[in-house]
Amino acid sequence: MAQWCLGVDLGTSFSAGVIAAEGRFDILEVEGERRIPSAVMLDEHGTLVAGRVAQRGIAISPERVERNPKRYVGRGRMLLGGVPVEVTDAMAALLELFVTEGRRRFDGAAPDCVALTHPVAWGEDRKAVLLAAARKVVRGVRIVLIDEPVASARYFASAGRAAGGSHLAVYDLGGGTFDAAVLSVDGGDFSVLGEPGGSDEIGGEGFDEQVFAFLGAQIERLDPEWWQQVTTSPERRYVSYAADLLKMAREAKESLSKFDTSSHYVVGINEDVHISRTDLEDLIGGEIVRTVDILDETIRGSGIREEDLGAVFMTGGASRMPLVQKVVRERLGDRVRTYDDPKIVVAYGAAQLAWKLKVEHRDPAGSTGPVTAGPAQATTGPHTGPHTGPHVGPRVGPHVGPAGGRQAFTGGDGRSGGHRVPVGASGPPGHRSPAGTAGGPTGGQAVVPTGEGASVGGPTVKGIEKVLDGVLEARAEAGRVFVHQAFDSGHLLRRLDGIEGRHDRELGFGRLVEWAASREGVVAVEQVGPAQVLVRTLSPDLAIRATHPLQMWGDPTVIAHGRTAWVFFQPRQTVAVDTTVGLPWGETGHLAMIELDLGGGFFFQAPPVRDLGPYARWFVNEDNRLRRLLDQEGPSGTEPSPSVGAPGCTVVLGQFSSNKPIFQNRHQDFRPWQVLCLVDPGGAVRPTVREPGRSWLHQVVLHNGRWFTSSSAGLEADTADGQTKLVMPRPPAGALRWFPAGSQIYAVGADQVSPARGWSVRIFDQRSHTLEFLMGKQSATLAGHLTSRHRWERPRLVADGDSMWMTMQDAGRSRLLHVTPGGAREVHRTPGMFEPVARVPTGLLCLHRPADAAGTTRDRPATLVHLPL
Repeated sequence: MAQWCLGVDLGTSFSAGVIAAEGRFDILEVEGERRIPSAVMLDEHGTLVAGRVAQRGIAISPERVERNPKRYVGRGRMLLGGVPVEVTDAMAALLELFVTEGRRRFDGAAPDCVALTHPVAWGEDRKAVLLAAARKVVRGVRIVLIDEPVASARYFASAGRAAGGSHLAVYDLGGGTFDAAVLSVDGGDFSVLGEPGGSDEIGGEGFDEQVFAFLGAQIERLDPEWWQQVTTSPERRYVSYAADLLKMAREAKESLSKFDTSSHYVVGINEDVHISRTDLEDLIGGEIVRTVDILDETIRGSGIREEDLGAVFMTGGASRMPLVQKVVRERLGDRVRTYDDPKIVVAYGAAQLAWKLKVEHRDPAGSTGPVTAGPAQATTGPHTGPHTGPHVGPRVGPHVGPAGGRQAFTGGDGRSGGHRVPVGASGPPGHRSPAGTAGGPTGGQAVVPTGEGASVGGPTVKGIEKVLDGVLEARAEAGRVFVHQAFDSGHLLRRLDGIEGRHDRELGFGRLVEWAASREGVVAVEQVGPAQVLVRTLSPDLAIRATHPLQMWGDPTVIAHGRTAWVFFQPRQTVAVDTTVGLPWGETGHLAMIELDLGGGFFFQAPPVRDLGPYARWFVNEDNRLRRLLDQEGPSGTEPSPSVGAPGCTVVLGQFSSNKPIFQNRHQDFRPWQVLCLVDPGGAVRPTVREPGRSWLHQVVLHNGRWFTSSSAGLEADTADGQTKLVMPRPPAGALRWFPAGSQIYAVGADQVSPARGWSVRIFDQRSHTLEFLMGKQSATLAGHLTSRHRWERPRLVADGDSMWMTMQDAGRSRLLHVTPGGAREVHRTPGMFEPVARVPTGLLCLHRPADAAGTTRDRPATLVHLPL
């Protein structure tokens, strides 16, 4: 039977594949074309289809189609026809088109090796999605990942355009991202020099959207009412019009690569719209210049002089635009090299690598997880054990995988012709035991100092000490350290005896969804079934004092303060709403709470449930699908938070009224407001209506008897005479939050929330009622997100007396900062995720996942380490 290999470039807008057999390489035509759209569609039978069929579905059922599934890698699920779809399934459906066509050419034989390309800046979490998608399509087949610039370099080297021992740069402008890298050529191998550069915000899709807006401005002048319907109405015909106009914008952009002017007929208004090449260059010129600036910075950072570069290769579909060619050549001269189809170049290089590995009979993995196999490559061997990769299917609560960031994966059936999306699945994915815990939890572990050459799975940075693997969270209360761990058999809550990793108390749970601790005890919420939980109060020794069954939807918020604890939860299922029912984009529901006495003895009476009232939250509309970030302009409900220097807690309820005709499921005359609730020990709730017309509350902090609020206007603070003062306006696209620490209170900001960009930290001057800048950086971001609804995505900031510990992320690295009233300084820097969780007398306890890029989501187990101070 014939033997063959496959290289595939799954792009943002278009995808391409190349097959290799007997040393020959041929472009794989799928559906009769060398490049196929990367679109996916969920049909009426619940099956994902991809390529041209999916693209044609935009005109029929646009709500069931996603044109750019690659944008969701590392971000979460997409909604297709109202059904949550995992990005792993979407990418698998796209890859399967190439595998199926290859099998057809080789009498049904599976490929020997599949090489997939990815942007050079992708971290391990995103690469894991690609690996998981491949394993759904082909089983028992070696899979190799390769950086897109390296794949391009392989092609150019094979074509004799890159001599051995030379250095070259790659300019890769695709549909969704821009990547830049400098490589050293050593025969058939390549080394990436320095830090690759790039941007997730510049690409052909973004150019399409700018042309769409340009043409839309003309349409709005011609027929403003029709344009408003196209851009706001959820009716199927107008959504279809919008999809047609976006396709028209892309065609206009592409035609301007050959012609000076592009004109198009708009069916809906019976008029023509126009755009010239000059117009397009005015729209995108600044971004093109920015890409060349990034390339310059990448070349300088590599330590290679520009004159020492043998060539600068241009790849990516958008690199063919005349303006791109002009700007790059003006900056880098005759070193610039192009190819007639830059999309095929990347797939061609991937296929060359796949064939090279097959010929050499090289299996660098020897296991089921990705390992390093040369510069910027990861390979997997044949399937011999549990797959690793992201969970496929809906999540229930935090997604817990094994230590080191790898997660259990449920493979597909391997059949061609589309994937059925798992709808309605429930329960957490299976887990493998973290390193050192095979067969279930054992006794405590001794401290293992780690440094250069440390074993895989633990930290590899000098100066830190390993404490425990498989840790989700850790908290220090009254000299005690509690940790939450995940194992195959379930979850554990442990009390550590010092920082050596030994524990003197532990309690097992099936799935621990939330917990809080104080000096008087612990309260824990355990999931036991769909919408069914057990709320347990524990002594400081983790002995169960009382158990209370509750019905709740979603994850609760738990607060412990002294001997009092509160559990805030939604007693019935929330309802997702949007403009189709006359409401903003968000969810509506109710909020309830119970109060618990942590020091009240054993087996006391069940606490009464207190219904606080309607609880609505409004979200930023991220691509019409994600409900993750709270709307900074909306009257949302806030998360309950403890008071500082006072015994209670606070919560803001988002509420509204409307007229809803009995025969129509559509709200009219929407009128929102907020209710601020002060919750005191003993069950007293004091509600205060936030009158309409004022700025909407995002956060309320009662700090040592003084009110501090974050609102849609900015940061506000009460003065000595009880007046409210705006101490810092909110950036129009950003967010601001207060973080109390001892007698001080700090302000942390993000310049932009979607996508996250820039950060700063300031301290509040109690006398002048002003904020003093301490530190910030526009090109870096916080580790975590200030406005996310998910607690697993919120920043971890640890108060330490009047100071604070926090982490920022910059160029793929975590940078631990110590913030004091006198300023801020960097204490520790390391690749991967590294964040503080608890201050102890000897130093700082942190969570570390070396293989994971620092980012917003931290819902997987990590290694608990001790940083001596």
